[in-house]
Amino acid sequence: MNNNPPGMFRGAFWEADFLSQTGFETLVNHMKEGQRSCKWVEDYLKQRAKAEEEYSKSLLKISRIERGASECTTLRKTLDEFRAEAETEATLHATLSQKISEETAKLTEFREKQKEERKRHEDTVHRAHKNKADLYRKMQACKNSYESKSKAADKAESDSEKMKFGSKPRDAEKARKSAMQARSNAIKSDEDYKSSVAAVENARQIWVRDHTESCDVLQKLEEERIQFVRNTVWVFTNLVSDLCCRLDDSRERIRAVTEQCDEVADIREFIAQKSTCISPLLPVEYVSFGSNESNASHLETHKPLSNGGHHYDADQVPLSAGGGMFKVMYDYTPNSTDEIALQAGDSIKYVSSASVDDGWMTGLNLRTKQTGLVPRNYVQST
Repeated sequence: MNNNPPGMFRGAFWEADFLSQTGFETLVNHMKEGQRSCKWVEDYLKQRAKAEEEYSKSLLKISRIERGASECTTLRKTLDEFRAEAETEATLHATLSQKISEETAKLTEFREKQKEERKRHEDTVHRAHKNKADLYRKMQACKNSYESKSKAADKAESDSEKMKFGSKPRDAEKARKSAMQARSNAIKSDEDYKSSVAAVENARQIWVRDHTESCDVLQKLEEERIQFVRNTVWVFTNLVSDLCCRLDDSRERIRAVTEQCDEVADIREFIAQKSTCISPLLPVEYVSFGSNESNASHLETHKPLSNGGHHYDADQVPLSAGGGMFKVMYDYTPNSTDEIALQAGDSIKYVSSASVDDGWMTGLNLRTKQTGLVPRNYVQST
């Protein structure tokens, strides 16, 4: 009768006969399948860690590809942030790879310990079963011998009784002695049979003890295996989830910088830094022979002023007069401490021509009361 509570291995995998081991083998096969499940998770984590490491290296490599160096302010900031966050993402994936590898090592160690413990108890039960089965077979042989010799003794004694009152005393004596020997053999086989029964019962008790202890140990191992694999999957999921959150923060930083990207401001910045001439070439006029003097005078009047490669028409640069007022046409954000901020509509009072670079002048912003360098192509004479 099974008095074990439900849900316990010790009460669910007994054998129906002495020679069978189906119940325990069913349990052992389940434990081995559990080991295969652990190995599958372990292999998955190994491959995932490897994939994360390779992806991290690829991200780092492509983030360091050379790009154009002439981008202006806002787009340059966007691309710099984009590159920096790509490197951050590579670092995050490398960190994830390392953490997954650590979890994989823990799972490998756990699986190996469970395998050793299972094998030890499996061998113990197998030895007990083998001993029990061998003794049971021996007992069956003793039983058969006992029954056979008992029948032979009964027949010999019956034959002896029939011949006791016959006319052949010598045959009767011989039958009597034969019956006594048969009974002696039967008694000996009975003792052997009883001894073998005791040995089998002792082996059975040992097997029951080892089977029960092993079932308890295997149940504990199975509970630990389920908990450990569950926790490993849980930790892995949290690691990936944390990576996703960090990547989303990274993307948000890129979005924040990208929102500040202004194509109009970048184009104006490029023009302010690299402009070569704000007027097209003067029309080509026919000059008749003998009028070189007047034509030379006309060309001189309209000759562009050249300052180190930056050209401005003379009638658009009224700086040589030593003063004047200018109106700001476009907003301008200063790129150095000696420049001043401008807003469209500001009034600028000319102070002096700039000697630091072509296309600049020193002016006073009447709105902000600041004096500094002003890009000449952002203002217009009034």
